[in-house]
Amino acid sequence: MAKASKKTDKQKKKELIAGLVGGGFVCALYASIFGFTRPIHLLIGIPLSILAGWAVSVMARPLDTHKKAPEQHKDPIPVTGNAYADDMIARGQQLMKEIREENEQIPDAHLTEQIVKLDEVTDKLFRAVAEQPGKAPQIRRSMDYYLPTTLKMLSGYRVMDERNVKGDMAEKTRRQIHDAMDIVVTAFSRQLDTMYQADVLDISTDIDVLETLLKQDGLLENVMRRAPQPAKETKAEDAPAAEEIPAEAPFSPSFSAPFSGGDQAQAVRQQVKKQ
Repeated sequence: MAKASKKTDKQKKKELIAGLVGGGFVCALYASIFGFTRPIHLLIGIPLSILAGWAVSVMARPLDTHKKAPEQHKDPIPVTGNAYADDMIARGQQLMKEIREENEQIPDAHLTEQIVKLDEVTDKLFRAVAEQPGKAPQIRRSMDYYLPTTLKMLSGYRVMDERNVKGDMAEKTRRQIHDAMDIVVTAFSRQLDTMYQADVLDISTDIDVLETLLKQDGLLENVMRRAPQPAKETKAEDAPAAEEIPAEAPFSPSFSAPFSGGDQAQAVRQQVKKQ
């Protein structure tokens, strides 16, 4: 905050000096042409000089290229009761808080956009760990290295910007930070997908097991046989003569073996996984 205040005071002083110089120049130019020998010249020249000074001070203001991150109101992540998982989540949230603070002082729209994306992805990661604390070890390296390195990288970018560092080396470093942020966001997005990959595979396996058991018990074929078929258009002359159709016998599947519940499903599940 002290650095930001110091930077603001310096900028205001610069704008004031530019306004005084601009207004003084216009005043001197007006005096050299018309002079201030009549009251009308004073009534015109002085306001004109003040207006010119104000315009020059406005032009001296730097362009604000900083795209401020939108305010995000998120529900707090619940405490899991697992010390390791809660420590990982708390550490990650603190790192992201410091990254957002760095972003507030970096006038770079692209970096702001990437930081917003990173904030969204990491929040989903933390919530996934809160739902299943056993997944906490999967984000350990991200909390111990990836996020701290990202924070250090953005801090360096901010320092270069504050000190107005120029030169080929500085510009090359800025481009590298841009590229690195793109990589970081992509990597965290892939990590989020990986965390849910096991759950997706379990669901797919459960579906395969369900279909296998239905086939073994003769239920899947019966369901397919009873599925409504699309009506076929027939001509009146081709329609068969009406005849009495016997009512279908009530459904009573015959099981070759009694259903063994979870044990049978577990055996089929192991067989499906081997396939």
